[in-house]
Amino acid sequence: MIISEELERTRAALLTLEKSLMALRNRIGPHLDVLRLLDDLERCTADLRRLEQQVRAPHQGELVAIPDGDYDPEFWADAEHEGLG
Repeated sequence: MIISEELERTRAALLTLEKSLMALRNRIGPHLDVLRLLDDLERCTADLRRLEQQVRAPHQGELVAIPDGDYDPEFWADAEHEGLG
């Protein structure tokens, strides 16, 4: 199964859970544990939304080759000697 299908299945499961929790809240009232579950569901939904954005976003950034050799001494000319003294 590809990732988009898994994300869709997860979103559907969260929607089903939301419907069940709302029905439970309507039946027994604003019970503390039901309210906590609704808060948890809200966080899960927000996390899933962020995950979907990260997975679907094109990978940006360019690989930069960093040489293994020493840097030119002029590179360090204006650097402070932190940690010395």
